Amino acid sequence: MSKEPLPSGSRKRVRMRDVASRCEVSISTVSLVLSGDPRIPEDTTRKVLEAVKAMEYRPSVIARSLARRSSRTIGVIIPEFAFVNNPAFYYLALQGIHSQTQPAGFKMVVEAANKVFIERRYHLRLLKEQSADAVVYLAAALSDKFLTEMEKEAYPFVLAGSYAEGVNLVCARGDDFFGAKLATQHLISLGHKAIGFIGGNAQFSFGRDREGGYREAMRQAGLLVEPSWVVPGDMDLQKSSEATLSLLDAKVTAIFAAHDVMAYGAMDALRKAGRRIPTDVAVVGMDDLEMSSWMNPPLTTIRYDIARMAGQAAKFVLRQIQSPLIQSNMLGEMPEVKLIIRSSCGGGK
Repeated sequence: MSKEPLPSGSRKRVRMRDVASRCEVSISTVSLVLSGDPRIPEDTTRKVLEAVKAMEYRPSVIARSLARRSSRTIGVIIPEFAFVNNPAFYYLALQGIHSQTQPAGFKMVVEAANKVFIERRYHLRLLKEQSADAVVYLAAALSDKFLTEMEKEAYPFVLAGSYAEGVNLVCARGDDFFGAKLATQHLISLGHKAIGFIGGNAQFSFGRDREGGYREAMRQAGLLVEPSWVVPGDMDLQKSSEATLSLLDAKVTAIFAAHDVMAYGAMDALRKAGRRIPTDVAVVGMDDLEMSSWMNPPLTTIRYDIARMAGQAAKFVLRQIQSPLIQSNMLGEMPEVKLIIRSSCGGGK
């Protein structure tokens, strides 16, 4: 039976039992609705949330935590290859997440996404078994169709670094396409026409988008991309070194590597082949890892601010945990990509 809210002058503090009484449900049902439990029927959830709004009920953070048996933990999922390939990228991402979780009183638990992890649906078990209150999934693959499950769940979950196709999940990421375009345009502005591209892992959106930015810059400049100018590096030093030798055979005068770690492999291969950087071959990377400024010569690159990007993802799920009644798909402002000019392409410092 509907009940009118009390006049503002005589209003007392509304408690969870008051909301339950108004909706004619149990206190535990109200608690489960406020914690986003998907087992509660939609009509009951709607009725409770309408009552919460009408009665101006304000659940405390402590009460919500107890109701959900909060673990005060954020789960972070990273691809298994990250432990071997490009670990500096993921270390910066973890730094960014930690910078937000620690002040909020949460700890991190890191899981590696591999075939077993996906087949046994550990991404769901982390949340449903309450090992974690939220999940940040770093570097989702384009083909990660299992993420469609997460669209149906009422748990705090966010992608970071790359998105998956066919799913409508919030993703914190920089502009990979524009950053790659910026890097390629810089090489073109220096007079290069035969520009080779060492690509990242094509299973991930950043791999595809960075190649797209390279191709678009070449197209806009009226430059044809020869098939032999595009070679895979898979974020691997050895593979990028081998790719560089292939590009030398293709007579390129400049190389854009889609990740700094692959640019390191390219520079090593060029030195071993007796080529001078940047006199014989210019090199540009992307990510601006700490080592890039220490390379010989220092590496021109695209600054991506990985830590800040991942930190925004962490902020997003923390807001969802702490304010479950405020449904928002809005992320904080993502860092802009920037061209950092150093000596590896000529004209830098």
